[in-house]
Amino acid sequence: MAQITPKVYSIEGISHPDPRGKVFPYLFAEDQDDLTLIDPSFLSKLPVLEKYLLDEGYDIKNVKRIILTHVHMDHSQAANEVKRKSGAKIYSHWIEARYLGHNPPYQGPPSAQETAEKLEKLGVSMKTVLKEYGTFDVEPISVDEQVTDGDMIGSLKVIHTPGHTPGHISLYYEKDKLLLGADSIYKHVFGAEGMYISAPQVSIDPVTAIVSAQRLSKVNFDKLLMAHQDSPLLEGARGAVETLVAESIQKLKR
Repeated sequence: MAQITPKVYSIEGISHPDPRGKVFPYLFAEDQDDLTLIDPSFLSKLPVLEKYLLDEGYDIKNVKRIILTHVHMDHSQAANEVKRKSGAKIYSHWIEARYLGHNPPYQGPPSAQETAEKLEKLGVSMKTVLKEYGTFDVEPISVDEQVTDGDMIGSLKVIHTPGHTPGHISLYYEKDKLLLGADSIYKHVFGAEGMYISAPQVSIDPVTAIVSAQRLSKVNFDKLLMAHQDSPLLEGARGAVETLVAESIQKLKR
């Protein structure tokens, strides 16, 4: 586990079915026995997550809140099991809570067929993937606390950043000028160079995703932690996002 600031940890070592990417859950320590876990990721990778907690002197029973930034299984699949082990409450945006509960089922990209086709093009068989990750299904998740833009979850401020999914949220910790962007922005993963805003292949509304990134560029942050990245951006992050948004808007105008 990498300690980013005194209260924020990046949980490392969680792979992704796409070999060009990784998944980074995050831990926010309100106190030693008062933890917030952000996007617990795949159920099959829960032992990795638990080991990182123990190595840092925590226990899964110290998790009091589970924040799901959005519905996609690489972020949410382990949520019910973490809740069962810890007794934590699950938080999400009120829009995303409907999809997490399968009421209605989420129909946005990527579909299971699209995922399988992409992996096959990369030379990765679904048989191999399912052996490592188990099912791609996610059982219904009951959200205990539904939040909206501007709400606080402990010390973290909720910023509604739709586009990737309708109820996608980012999280802001003002004291450290730190932004947890989830899947609003990616950095040097999945075969792409540099930073990029959530791609059309995985976003229900790519233009709205750019608008959400533009909104994030107005927040007073210096550190940016992403769910899919080669490394966090710990200096000058706001300027980098401003440049990325400007370039993305120019591409739309062409």
